[in-house]
This record gives sequence, C-alpha cells and structure tokens, in this order.
Amino acid sequence: MLIGVSEGQGWRYEVVERPDDYLVRMRDLDTGALEESDSKLFRTAAVAFAYADLSAAFDRYAAARIAAEDVAELERALAAQRARYGDISARLGDEGISAEILVAWADWAAATNRSRLN
Repeated sequence: MLIGVSEGQGWRYEVVERPDDYLVRMRDLDTGALEESDSKLFRTAAVAFAYADLSAAFDRYAAARIAAEDVAELERALAAQRARYGDISARLGDEGISAEILVAWADWAAATNRSRLN
C-alpha cells in the first residue's frame, strides 16, 4: 500500500508499506513508469521516508546543476536531508538494501532448490 511520496524534479519517490518492510521506488513524473532497478527496502518507515526525502532533494539539486541554475539553497537542503537520513538510519540501525539484491537472492534460492529436487 502506498503510504507516502516525495517529489523531485523528474522523479517521484514512493514509500510502499509491505508486510515485513517498506519499499522506496522511483516513478518517472513524465511517463508514470516505475524504475524498479533503483528500489530500496527498509525495515522501518522512518528511514524509508528519510531516504525518499533525500532522494528527492538530490533529484532537485542535480536537475538545477544540469540547468546551470543557482544551487546554493538546494545544496543546503540536500545537506540537511543527508544529515537527517544519516542520523535516523544510524539510530535505528537500518541502512536498507537494494531490492535487486533481494530478487537475485530469491532467484538463486529457487534455482538451488530446483537443482536439489532434480
């Protein structure tokens, strides 16, 4: 279930509650397409929200740099989000894990199980 979003310049970072964790995934604002390769799983909602906010802040900062805009305010906002995420993540011991790693792990376990049964 989608429980929160944080919008950057070109991407929306969605926090999805799952039975045992929280998934942060990227959605293209122009096309609505999901970018699953950059999804990340967290054990706690607080860290997932902080990560989504950090990702959106970085997205806005990067877009402004590419457009050669003044980024002083965005740099301060990005630094504040980075510090917030680092603090919450360290206190809760939740650094998250790439969703791609978990998919690869599940695929490996399934393949191992199939070969053992054959």
